[in-house]
Formats: sequence, structure tokens, C-alpha cells
Amino acid sequence: MNTPITFGGPQVLLLLLAIIGVGLFVWSFMGLRSGHREREKGYWDEEGKFHHYRHPHHRRHYKWGRGLSGVLLLALAISLLWLTFLVQAYLGLTSDIQVAQVRATEITGVSHMMSVELILYDQNGHQTSDKTYLVQGDEWMLQGDIVKFPTWLNILGLHTGYKLTRLEGRFDDPNLERTSQHTVIELNGGDDNFFKTVQQQAWLSPTIEAAYGNAVFLGADSRVYNVYVSQTGLLAKPAR
Repeated sequence: MNTPITFGGPQVLLLLLAIIGVGLFVWSFMGLRSGHREREKGYWDEEGKFHHYRHPHHRRHYKWGRGLSGVLLLALAISLLWLTFLVQAYLGLTSDIQVAQVRATEITGVSHMMSVELILYDQNGHQTSDKTYLVQGDEWMLQGDIVKFPTWLNILGLHTGYKLTRLEGRFDDPNLERTSQHTVIELNGGDDNFFKTVQQQAWLSPTIEAAYGNAVFLGADSRVYNVYVSQTGLLAKPAR
């Protein structure tokens, strides 16, 4: 299971904004109210005893200027925190990572058979393998396991975990899909114990939002497609 972690300039800036926001929040909360003990008023008699004009007690005084500043700082802090999580979530959703490149070509004279070249990449964009398979079907289908983390973990640069698990063939005709023999090629060892465990316990974990299988499929049109993983799953785009 690959779990891309992105931590660079944007994450540093957002962390600084979050720290400033929390600091402003605490400062504004402490500055909303301030109190002091009212000075005791009275007089000294000839015997040296002090007599109060009124009973001493504590009073809280609101400093409206400081209180207003605190409210404004509080609003600014909340805005900064909201912006921090919003922007980081947006960065995560648009950080598509290329995991494969596929080119499928129909075999001349053979029905429902194609040659599929599959190139796999690691999370750093480095090619790990380049193989060609004979696949029965009219469409190629690439499957993977997805582990999705909550949005709040994006602030740490932690994005969706993924693992490509299978390459399969798919028939356009539902009857052939039901009755014909399928080609199934296992990738990266298939579903592992980590994914199975997380999938069973995801609803109990505050750090796992979802764990599910995902697939993308397209026809054998001889075009080259780049396959990416995003925060929500796999997607394919024509290579340029």
C-alpha cells in the first residue's frame, strides 16, 4: 500500500497560518475579560482602626476596546484556521499521482482479444515495470485498493493510500461478460492483509475515513492513457 505524503512550501505556509490562528484564538479569549480588585475605601479613626465605606468585593469590568479587539482577533483566527483546512483539502483533491500507463490494441483476426501494455510507476513517479499481456475482452480494467484518510489529516500532507491489484478484461456484451472466460492478472501481490484489516475496521477508526476497491476501464482503441490516483480513486486521461 502506497501512501503519498506531500510536505513542502504550501504545507509549511498552512501550518504557520494554523499556528497564528490558534495563537490569536488563545490571545483573544484571554483578552475578552479582565478584572481587578476594587480598592478598599474608608477612613482611619483616632485609634488607628480602618473603617470601610462599603464592603470590599470583587468586580469584573469589561474593557470594551480590548474586548472588541479580542472578538476581531477571534474572528480572524477562525477564518485563518478555516482557510488552512479548506486550502489544504483542495491541494489534496487536485494532487493526482500517476500510477500507470496503459495502451490496449485489438488483435487482428481474433475476436474479443487485445494486447495490453501496462507500465507501472511508484509514488515518486519512477517506472517500476513495463509488461505486455494478452487479455480477453473488449475493454481493459485496472483495479486497485484505496484507503482514504480524513480531510483534517491533509494538514500533515497525508493523502489517499493506494495499491494497484489487478488487470482484467471486460466484455461489452453482458452475455459474454456472464459466460466467457475472463483474464485476471494479479498486480503487486493483490489484496494484502493490511487492506483487508483496515477495510473491516475502518468504521471504528478516527484516522480512516474509508477503505474500498476501485476500478477504471476503457476500450482497446490503441490510444495511450495515463492512470492516476486522486483523493477519491483511480482515473484515466489520454496521454498528450
